[in-house]
Amino acid sequence: MARAEIFLIPGVKRLIVSCIPGRIAYGMLGLSTFFYVHEETGSVATAGLATGIESLIGSFTAGPRGHLIDRFGQTRPLSILVPLWVFVIFCMSFVHSTTGLLIVSGLIGLCSPPVNLSVRPLWRLAVGPDRLRNAYSVDTTIMNATFVLGPTLATWVSVHIGGKESLWITATLMALGGVLLISMPLSRSWVPEPRSGGSMQLWKHVPFVIMAIEGFIFGLGWGLLDISIPATATLNKNPTMSAWLLGILTGTSILAGLIVSVLKSSTTPLTAFRRASVLVALSTLPLAFVDFGWQLALVLAGLGFAIGFAQIYHMEVLEAVRPQGTATSAQAWLWTVEGSTLAIGVASGGWLVEKFSTELALSLVTVALCCSTAYILFFASSRLQSANRPLSDSEVAQAVSNFEHVIED
Repeated sequence: MARAEIFLIPGVKRLIVSCIPGRIAYGMLGLSTFFYVHEETGSVATAGLATGIESLIGSFTAGPRGHLIDRFGQTRPLSILVPLWVFVIFCMSFVHSTTGLLIVSGLIGLCSPPVNLSVRPLWRLAVGPDRLRNAYSVDTTIMNATFVLGPTLATWVSVHIGGKESLWITATLMALGGVLLISMPLSRSWVPEPRSGGSMQLWKHVPFVIMAIEGFIFGLGWGLLDISIPATATLNKNPTMSAWLLGILTGTSILAGLIVSVLKSSTTPLTAFRRASVLVALSTLPLAFVDFGWQLALVLAGLGFAIGFAQIYHMEVLEAVRPQGTATSAQAWLWTVEGSTLAIGVASGGWLVEKFSTELALSLVTVALCCSTAYILFFASSRLQSANRPLSDSEVAQAVSNFEHVIED
């Protein structure tokens, strides 16, 4: 089936339209929070801390929220979490004290609706397993714009209108997306994958634990990088540059994932993951030695491309080693670990940039991602041999699904 023919399948167009507003809202959240808190407090470190707390709590609770989807389906969890999240976002726009902003940031993370955990499984229901890989390719192509549009829109609105208005737009988009998703027949009729045990079986499954440790290390480096860019741009009196740099980093990551998703290869996920991880480590080496501007943009483009390859192969390895019945919860619990350390990196990165230097923060990015690569090469790969085989089209499609969640949330 040609990619364009996917649109002719009943329900596909509505699925695409329904997930766009929520994804843009998530793309806007981090920078909307950062710029609003910076407006209210005048501190880059506090803005980074608020963004980090938001991400930390959201990541830490991703596993339980994924379990809710696996246990109860989509309608009930989304019907509760979407309005709560929207309400808390609106509340934040009227909070002015540092303590209050930090508390509300945590509540935003706590109430985060599992939009991506809900959307991606619906593709199997919409198009069937035989068309799944093609469908994910179409979806990824269409959704790429939201990853760049969200931060760009948040930055423009925050700089030219105000951080409060950026938060309002974020909340409104999530409310719209939530209504569209909850009311969609595909979502209401979706039934979770049959389970072979409780969700906590994952933490007794050695290959998953090994993957989680790698995510722990990688997340710290990614978080430091993620906040160093807007923090440095703000201190340099050029906050709009942060959206372009983050857009380049994310855009090339997605492009790499898209390339992998449409190419056929006989290389096993484990072998490809090892090679891509080495490329990531090498790509980080120039980070601390280039000027803020076009030179950093070029380095981020290369690093994003390498990370995109590494992350999708990471998801392919996860798909090969996870237990039966954990399609959603394995992804969610992995993000709980990786996203939590990413949030720690975000929370500390703004402080490092403000109190010390951008070069120090970016040097620590290099250290973290090189340590992640060393862990993969010298410890993890020998214990993940079940991923040392080619995946089926269905398994690759599920890995592409997981990749998009990692980049987006």
